[in-house]
Amino acid sequence: MEWTYLTYTVADYGISIGLVLVAIIGVFVTFFNSKAGEEFIVERVIGVNPSKAHSDYNGQGIGQRNIGNQSLDPDDYHTSLKERFVRIKQKSIFYICMFCCLLGGMTLSITAVLLFQGCFLSSDRLLPGDDCPEYKTDCFIFGKSAISPITNNVSFYCKPLEKAQFGTNISDATAWCFGWIILQQTTKSVLDQLGIAIALIGFFTTMLAVVIYLGKCKKTLVLSIIFIAISGGAIIGLLVTKLSFSPLTYAILSQGVLLGIFGIVLFFILPKPEKQNGNQRILTANTNQTNTTTDSTVPYPKRPIPPKKSPVNAKTAYGPSKIVPK
Repeated sequence: MEWTYLTYTVADYGISIGLVLVAIIGVFVTFFNSKAGEEFIVERVIGVNPSKAHSDYNGQGIGQRNIGNQSLDPDDYHTSLKERFVRIKQKSIFYICMFCCLLGGMTLSITAVLLFQGCFLSSDRLLPGDDCPEYKTDCFIFGKSAISPITNNVSFYCKPLEKAQFGTNISDATAWCFGWIILQQTTKSVLDQLGIAIALIGFFTTMLAVVIYLGKCKKTLVLSIIFIAISGGAIIGLLVTKLSFSPLTYAILSQGVLLGIFGIVLFFILPKPEKQNGNQRILTANTNQTNTTTDSTVPYPKRPIPPKKSPVNAKTAYGPSKIVPK
């Protein structure tokens, strides 16, 4: 059976999308299925605990702007404040966990797609006169602005150590070459792909940890906008110029866009630590002022001083002397 461009494309994108869905669903199911699964995803896949986003926010100061009412019981106020903060924290951590699971699933899926395209089905873009890939591939020629090849059948075969010869008069022609390379794999080539996959996992988990570490900070917003601008611009540029049709390329860039969206969501759902500290100081000042006013306006009753009683047999120092002179 001779493979055509349509069959290669269906196999490439179909298997890649299937790997992405399986990885994302597997991460979500493992995370929400049990406590052990949650710990495994946090420690081994995501690499950072999503609840750490709230480590610098203790909830004091939320809703303390109306503390001037002196008739409010402080114990009841702090109890309701704590309950409110717990609800807000649980809700925000839920959204953070959802995004972290999605990012973790995308990271694993990128690793799976990288191994698939590096060890099973390769795809390369060639220009006239370029060196052929190290494996024999079936190549399909594209015109300058065409989104499909000039023919659905193989245009030419590209063998190792040869040059790409298009054999056509089309100007600005490019070629996309596909080939099943699983039978030509060695232990070294598989380990090389695993090394690249581990490097990608380390990069994305580090960026995720940086975003969570920054938390409610303008740097988080700026960094997220940069991620979205660079990754989104690269996706649009590749689609317009047709420099890449590889699912792996778009998966990596989509991961960057998703990371930027997560940073923006994290920035808006976390409370502001600056206002919390200021309100906490206001609460302390108002409490001290209340205690001072109470102590100064309520006089303490004075106890009457009892009169001193002299003992009956006590001797005085100024009475007549009982010594008779001789």
